[in-house]
Amino acid sequence: MSLKFEKDKVYQMPVFFGPGSMQCDPGNGDRPAKNMNSHFQPGEVQVVQVTYETEREVLEKMIPECYTLNDPYVSVCLCEFTNLGWLAGKTYNLININVPVHFKGDRDDLDGDLVLVMFENHADPIVGGRDTMGYSKIYCDIPRVQHDENKYIATASSWDFRFMKMELDISKPIPDMETFKSNEARSAGKMHYKYVPDVMEKGEDPATNFTKPAIAYPTILPKWQRPDDYPYNLRIPDIDFCDGKVEFYKPEWTDMPTYYNVGVGLNSLVCKRVIGAKHLIYDEPCEYTTCYKLR
Repeated sequence: MSLKFEKDKVYQMPVFFGPGSMQCDPGNGDRPAKNMNSHFQPGEVQVVQVTYETEREVLEKMIPECYTLNDPYVSVCLCEFTNLGWLAGKTYNLININVPVHFKGDRDDLDGDLVLVMFENHADPIVGGRDTMGYSKIYCDIPRVQHDENKYIATASSWDFRFMKMELDISKPIPDMETFKSNEARSAGKMHYKYVPDVMEKGEDPATNFTKPAIAYPTILPKWQRPDDYPYNLRIPDIDFCDGKVEFYKPEWTDMPTYYNVGVGLNSLVCKRVIGAKHLIYDEPCEYTTCYKLR
């Protein structure tokens, strides 16, 4: 008897062991089974973020034609996730780098934050979001945020090469509060471009393998709206707006051999001016079932 794919079940590679997902609890011992629509304990999140203005012409070259760049702003957010319900209380860190774009299609017409890259320091959440929703997720080392008096310092490295350093100073006022807040308020959610390369047919030139897409389309994860049956109390966000800075260091190919192009691209997004920074602590529901294709 061969493997039978069950209707309405979530499968991810490897499929041979049956349906399952990082967002599903298959049931174990006295723990009841849950599905993609179940509510899990929200995670506790610490965020350090810097938003800055860069050169429009450099940034626009990175944006797929289905999107238009609203403003040449880059937001760099390092998030420490702890006590995640969908990960049985485990922890991981991520760095989200996004820019404000507009999508106008036959059906959808809205603004959002296009995620250029999301670095994470564990494989499971990378696979769960990259292949399922189209997040541009890759791995790097992300240490805990350092906190000393008024300073928060965050770094990231790949193959021991430190490619990013971010620093917040909560004793200094935010440079442009109005622009900072309006940039975040207009976003309808996190936008992506889901791309999976195709595999050639037998007999085709191997030099052309993986050079065309099997899947290529934009997606969005809308901002979370609390469901009527949501069972958890969420803390009131604790936020400090402040000044800050972030720097991306240009790698040699030997520093980041698998993602050298990403390191060089981030380094090219030079800071013309800092718009603002923030330190935030809040609860994150981590519910992703509302992700959909943009059309």
